[in-house]
Amino acid sequence: MEKEKEQNENAHYAYGSQVIDGINGGEMHREETRDGTKVTGSYSYNDGFVQRTVHYEADENGYRVVKEDMEVVGEGPVFNAGGQADVQGSLIGKYSIKLDTDDSDKHYKDIRA
Repeated sequence: MEKEKEQNENAHYAYGSQVIDGINGGEMHREETRDGTKVTGSYSYNDGFVQRTVHYEADENGYRVVKEDMEVVGEGPVFNAGGQADVQGSLIGKYSIKLDTDDSDKHYKDIRA
């Protein structure tokens, strides 16, 4: 138990990711930082109806939402067969995909340069 406490007190990380989906009309973002026993972060999404963002923290007192925003942004997702989805993350780098309209067996194709 003492070793686990020491590991928790010395833990540090930060990461983030986002998806901007120009095919299905949505977005997702996430970021999180840990400094010892305290974690802070946020996540958000846009589904074509609403944009929702949640900021949170977690520590020895548990998980808490510290701020939450939501606004109406439209009538729903807009499909764009010619669009692309851009994906980025601190651990995976950045890449994009497009709808594969040439191959009926595959739905998406990687368009990394």
